[in-house]
Amino acid sequence: MKTAIVHAQQKWEHIAVTRKTETVLVDEINQLGEEGWELVSTEYFKDPKGVMTWIAYLKRPKVAAATKPPAGVTASAAGSPEAKPSAGTAEPAGFDLSGEVFDIKK
Repeated sequence: MKTAIVHAQQKWEHIAVTRKTETVLVDEINQLGEEGWELVSTEYFKDPKGVMTWIAYLKRPKVAAATKPPAGVTASAAGSPEAKPSAGTAEPAGFDLSGEVFDIKK
């Protein structure tokens, strides 16, 4: 019997937003929320100049850098031949099913 082992880990983007007033910070956080950013934490602290400042830490799932095909390449031609299963095999593309452990082909 074969055992499927999938090692997938979510990658994240992070930003820190610093503002002097709570109102401005909340407005910006709401706008960033519309773009998929999630608030992780906030702090209200005295900056090095002695001014009380808000800082918000946000994260969102990182998307693959190459989501669009390069210029001049059609969407159908952008995928590699290995990404599509051949008509004669029942094996899903991207998986090596030969062995005791399933691995994702690189």
